[in-house]
Amino acid sequence: MRRASAFKACRKCRYLVQKKETKCPVCGSENFSDRWRGLVVIIDKDSFVAELLEIPQEGYYAVKVL
Repeated sequence: MRRASAFKACRKCRYLVQKKETKCPVCGSENFSDRWRGLVVIIDKDSFVAELLEIPQEGYYAVKVL
């Protein structure tokens, strides 16, 4: 994974995308934030953590979007 500052977080689902992206590949939102904290990596969408955090698919997610 690249430096955290190279990513922005979707305000709707917290998925992390590169700054050049204009649309979230998970939820389709176009509303992003450069201010986010924490990182969780989901490798199994059926895991306890993914269910607890309400994460729909594998990938990198911000814990908190500011």
